[in-house]
Amino acid sequence: MRDPMSWSIPVFRLFGIQVRVHIFFFVITIGLFFRQISLSQYQNVWWLDVFLLTVVVLFASVLLHEFGHCFGARYAGGDAREILIWPLGGLAFTEIPHRWKALFITVAAGPAVNVLICLVCGGAMIAAGFAPSLNPTADPHATQMTSFRDGRTFTSVYSAKLYKPNSSEEPTFEEFQKKRGEYEKQTSTRFPKATDTAEYDKATAAMGYERAVLPGWLVWAYRIFWLNWLLFLFNMLPAYPLDGGQLLQSLVWARTDHRRGVVVAAYTGFAFAIVFLILSIAANEALFMGLALFMLYSASMKLMQLEMEEGPFGYDFSAGYTSLEKDDEPAPRPKRPGAITRWREARKARKAAAEAEQKQQDDERMDQLLEKIGRTGQASLTDEERQFLKRVSARKRNTS
Repeated sequence: MRDPMSWSIPVFRLFGIQVRVHIFFFVITIGLFFRQISLSQYQNVWWLDVFLLTVVVLFASVLLHEFGHCFGARYAGGDAREILIWPLGGLAFTEIPHRWKALFITVAAGPAVNVLICLVCGGAMIAAGFAPSLNPTADPHATQMTSFRDGRTFTSVYSAKLYKPNSSEEPTFEEFQKKRGEYEKQTSTRFPKATDTAEYDKATAAMGYERAVLPGWLVWAYRIFWLNWLLFLFNMLPAYPLDGGQLLQSLVWARTDHRRGVVVAAYTGFAFAIVFLILSIAANEALFMGLALFMLYSASMKLMQLEMEEGPFGYDFSAGYTSLEKDDEPAPRPKRPGAITRWREARKARKAAAEAEQKQQDDERMDQLLEKIGRTGQASLTDEERQFLKRVSARKRNTS
């Protein structure tokens, strides 16, 4: 309990990987939730929509991202045993071979999951006839998508686009205000809010307009797309320990050596950390401050670990004393076979065991029949026994 980093709860185990959630993850996400619903632009947004996007979808997206790292590590010949979801994202604890390619595959597999989710959601939106926006600063609640079919811009219930009947022409502001005044005068009521969907649609229809509203599943497809696209762009910043920084480390390592890769990635992380510190102070944003401090800490610890591995004489002792004699990288761990391969190997082993057992039974019966021939002669054998002797003898000749 003295170490705050250990304040985590085991949630479940999947694919042999223990998933844990840090207590502070709930503190940060719930804090973000309350902050968002208190902002003026979210006053009309249903609190459940904010909660689902800020907590549930974010948790699922980060978790799938970390599972991508774990599967990447196993594909590269390593292993992964634990995932920790904590306030600044997720951490996948992996063990991989000391090779740049293994590091690249393990790191790239995480953002690849976010890209895959974007492709699935984007494909669904395109199949429905809408073009998703790639603007990461767009408001995910006031969703807007343009239709390929009629050119109209459709929105969620938290925004509104009105069109003249059977056209993609929007009314001018003056036209709308004029008809709105006439409507309020005739009905003696105030014009309803866009979030009051039924009343708003009834009012705009009475004014002679049509509202372009997205189906609910398309709105959530865009929100999931937007969040994973944002996570991908952020993680690809070349700043250690973000995925982009570790990919930079692996690429520099491939062209030079491991030491140069670590140094370049760490100092790039220092530069981005300073930028985030400036932004956190300018925007009064605590999350940027926490991220900047974590980047500074992680980059400095990586450099310190590099110095410890090299030892006082500048050699890399992480591979043992043999590193003094040669620069060859250690042999990669054997790749863990997949589920289909394991099933085939188990089936092959069962078949071999059955054949060995059958062979032993045949040999024992062969000995019994030869003993019978020695006592009573070959004429005492039955037809089945003669066929058995002929079959076993043929098999022994073929295998000899």
